[in-house]
This record gives sequence, structure tokens and C-alpha cells, in this order.
Amino acid sequence: MFRLSGYQIIRVSGLFFCSILLASACLAQYPVFYGEEVVVTALRIPRLRSSVPWNTRVITRQEIENSSAKKLGDIIRTVPGLSVKANGGLSSQISTRLRGSNSQQVLVLLNGHRINSPSLGLFDLGDILLTDVEKIEVVKGPLSPAYGADAVGGVINVITRAESESPQLKAVMAYGESNTRHYSVSGSGQHYFFSLASLRSNGFRANSDYQAEDYNVRLTGGLGTARVEAGLKRYKAEKGSPGSLDFSTPQARQTDDNDFYDLLYALDELGLKMTLSQAVLDQRYENPTWGQLSTHRTVSTSYDLQQVISWFPSQTWLLGLEMRSDQSESTNSGTHDLENKAVFLQDEIEASSGLKLVLGGREDISSVYGGHFSPRLGCVWRPWLDTIVRASWGSSFKAPTIDDLFWTRTTEPGWPSGIVTTEGNPALLPETSDSLDLSLEKRLDFATTARLSLFKSRINDMIRWSNTSTSTRDSYWTPRNISDAAIEGIEFELSRQINDSLKGFVNLTYELAKDEATGNFLDYAPQNQYNAGLTYDDRTGLTSDIKVKYVGERFADQANTIKLEAYSEVDLTMTKKFGSLIVKGEIENLFDAAYAESYGFTDIYPMPGRRYNIGVSIEL
Repeated sequence: MFRLSGYQIIRVSGLFFCSILLASACLAQYPVFYGEEVVVTALRIPRLRSSVPWNTRVITRQEIENSSAKKLGDIIRTVPGLSVKANGGLSSQISTRLRGSNSQQVLVLLNGHRINSPSLGLFDLGDILLTDVEKIEVVKGPLSPAYGADAVGGVINVITRAESESPQLKAVMAYGESNTRHYSVSGSGQHYFFSLASLRSNGFRANSDYQAEDYNVRLTGGLGTARVEAGLKRYKAEKGSPGSLDFSTPQARQTDDNDFYDLLYALDELGLKMTLSQAVLDQRYENPTWGQLSTHRTVSTSYDLQQVISWFPSQTWLLGLEMRSDQSESTNSGTHDLENKAVFLQDEIEASSGLKLVLGGREDISSVYGGHFSPRLGCVWRPWLDTIVRASWGSSFKAPTIDDLFWTRTTEPGWPSGIVTTEGNPALLPETSDSLDLSLEKRLDFATTARLSLFKSRINDMIRWSNTSTSTRDSYWTPRNISDAAIEGIEFELSRQINDSLKGFVNLTYELAKDEATGNFLDYAPQNQYNAGLTYDDRTGLTSDIKVKYVGERFADQANTIKLEAYSEVDLTMTKKFGSLIVKGEIENLFDAAYAESYGFTDIYPMPGRRYNIGVSIEL
């Protein structure tokens, strides 16, 4: 059962039903056409979103272009159940929580291939620019049965742009606050897509400058009856790392150098697909003030084979095999090679008209922590054409990171006195989780849709770095499986096409994420979040978009002694087309809110204030 107070249940239910009544009172007087979204992430094969048991949010190319977002971590901020944490402006690291799970428990994919760092366990969401992104699929819930380790809270799949039927070419130039410059060129044709992008800024505080280049080339073609695709994406950034207000690092610099490759061979008529992919992540951090230098290089190579079989009209099987090799060279944890082999099976059953069941499971075998089986079960029921009921249960796991396992023993002077020793723990077990989800989606009229989701999960054997020393002066820090977490919450979404030109949305998330041993809230997990937005498009080339984001109070430490204040932020964009020329103006943080999403030693990492940007683009 969900442990919510009566008042909280009444409050959330009241908001839900009041929103329905308000929407019903504003019925549109004209028909509106709705297209079905095709998604691939939840089931690993293309399916209509309405037929998928797992809660899936799709961010389209049009939404990206209407927004002021430059990076992946910015565009996903309004997804219900998802919270973002940044250490400042463009140069900062961006991480995310999804339904209470931390950034190491959220798997990030690029065109269906994992890109989380095996050393750190996460992927910096600031390292993906949006120039070449076609859409983003955010799937909430346990997806280890489909993708293996680290998909505890869900998956964020970034799908890049591909070929087009006719040749297209687009150039963009933009300028903004803090001498921020953005240039990009992209083009596509029947068998190719390419893009080149540059984003540079002086930063909003000392040593927060940022300069990055991003390149993407994708080729498609046929080889007999087969479909062949090859892709290369490269990102390189040089960034200042200013630190928090109390522990400023005015000379610290960081370089991120990432390469992603993938090769696809598919026999679509036979339902067979083979892919080879590789993610190379290079990071260098240097702080001359404190004599720090750390380098990290990981190479993850994956081979994936999957076969779709339809023995009966009402049943579809998906069988798969995956082999992955992770190589790591780090000043923190040395040189290591890890291997993982997996088999997965999925069965989609059309049990009756309007009812679909999905059963699946995956067995992962690691060279470090042994085997782990992840099952899942989901169903979609359409009792009426305007109503969708989803229910799902699943088990997932997060693998220990290479740093957790093999951190080289290090001894340093402590503060204010004593000796501090840190060391990895090769005996760590994977974190495990079980999750339940129930959602109702209702089309109130031709223009309005409401969604209500309830979710509950438990995470066992969470890995925490803890002091095991009994000395009053010295400390010995090592990671251990010492924590369990209970997470439950409610999400509500309402979207409406108000008239021919205006559409809007609002979503609310209430979440309780606690450490069961201490009763404390999980760090950086806000209880309340609200988002709203309006988009105006007059069909003559004028588009404006306004989004309001509210993030409630959250604790910045496990002991719940440090609290970050709630904040609201408003972003506004306006776009006007003049034939093939497009002019776009942006105001980020419209009301100049002062806030922080991350905490340092005794003070915050400040976020930037109001920013202005203006740009032009040409489409040919």
C-alpha cells in the first residue's frame, strides 16, 4: 500500500478531478486529428505508445526546436517523475533522478546502445547537444529485463536524426548572454545524415567557460534484402570547473572527449537484427591549486543479436543475445577488463480485443559479480476507445561501478586532523529492486488527455561509501551494501489542444523516497514537482513557447541536515519564420530566480540568472 496521508490523497485526487472538470468545461468546438506515437525503447521493437505497458514519455524534434534547451539535461526537466541536478551553467555536470532512483540507477542509451560510464556508473547529460537529436524516449520503471544492469528507475533513450526522402540543409547561428555562441550545420538525404555543431560561452562566473564541438554522421543503405546502417558521433568539450562558493577552484579544468560508433545489419522481413556498438569516454580533470590530476578512459564494446518470431497471430516472441566488454584505465582505480553476457526473452500476447500482456526476463552473467536474473510482467487494457489502463511489475539491478570495486587505496591528511584512507570493495553485490506501476490514461474529448500514475518500488543492498574505522582521529572509507530504500509516489498529467493555435500541459509529481534504515529522505529527491507550459503556433510562422518549472525542497545529504530551498523557473522562446529564414529569441530564467541544485562543502553551486539569446537559421 502507498503510505500517503488522507490529506495528501485528497489533495492529489482533488487536483486530478478539478483538472478534469476544468478541461471538460472548455471543450473544443472543432475536430482535432491525433497521430499515434511509435516508440521503441520499452519493448526493444517499434510499437504504438498506446500498446506499451510501461509509462513512456516522448520528447519530439518539434518540442526541442520550440524550447531554449541546448543539452539533453535541459530538455528533460519537465518530464513528470524526473528531477535534474546541475552544478551550474553550461560547463557543469548534469545528472538525473527518475522516480527516486539516483543517476547511477538510470540507464542512458544512444540509439538503443548503453553509454553509461562503467567507472562512474552514470552519464553526464550535459555531454549530449541537441542539434542532431530527433526524439527522446523516457521510459519509467524497471528495464533490466530488457537492457540489463543500471536500468532501475528507467531508461532515457536519445534517438538521433536519420535520412530524409529529399535533400535538406539547415544552418544555425545564435548569440546570447555571457558571450554564448552557437553554430551548427546539418543535412540529410535518402541515405545519409550529418551535423556539425559548436557551442561556446564565457560562463556566468569565473572559470565557468565552456567550448564544445559535436559531430555526427549516419549512413544508411541496402545490401541485398538487408538494411545496413552505420553511425559515428563525436563530442569534445573543454570546460572550466569553478567549484562551489565555499570551495572555489578558479584554475580547475576538465576535458570530456567522447566517441560513439554503431553498425546495424537487419533482415526486417525475417525479424532479425544484429548490432555492433562502442562507446569511448575520455575525461581529464586537473586542479593545479591543489595539485590534483585525474584521468579516466573507458571503452565499452557491445554485440547484440535479436530475433522477432510470430508463431501465432496473437503472439510475438523476442529472443536476444548480448555480449559486452568494458575496459577501464583510471588514475583512481587502475586498469580493469570486465565482461558481461546476457540472454533475454520477451513474449507479447494479445489475450483478447483490447487486452495485451507482456512477459519477459533476462539473465546477465558478469565476470565480476556473477549471474543475475531480471523478470517483468506488464499489461495494457483498453476497456473503451478513449481509456488505457496500464499495470506492470518488474525486478531490476544496478551493478557496482569499477570505482566502487577497485578504487586504489589512498591515504591523505584529514580535516581538521588525522588520516583519511579510501579503498574500493571487490566483494560488493549488485543493488536489486522490485517495482509496481499502475496508470490510467483517459481521453476526455478530442482535445484533452489526462493521465494518473501510481508507482512503488523498493531498492535493496544500496551501495554507500561509509567510514568503518573505530578511531576518533582516523577514518577508513569504503563502499558497502548497507542501505535499503522505499519509494512511492503519484504523477498526474493533463494536456490540451485549447484551440487551433494554442496547446498546453500541466503535470504534478508527489514522491516519497526514504532510506529504510534511518527513515531519512534520499538526498536530492524532491517530494513535490510541478511543470506547466503553453505553446502558441498561429500557422503563419509565429511560434511562442513558455514553460514554468517548480522543484520543491530537497535534502543535499544523507543525514538530512542540509536543505536546498524550493525554486521556480520560467523560460520563454519566440520563433518567427520568414520563408526559409527563421528568427528565434529566448529568455531563460525569465524572472531571474536565485537558486541552486547542488551543494558543496558548506555552500551551494549557484545556478545562472536571467539569460537572453537570439539566433537565426536557414532551411534549404
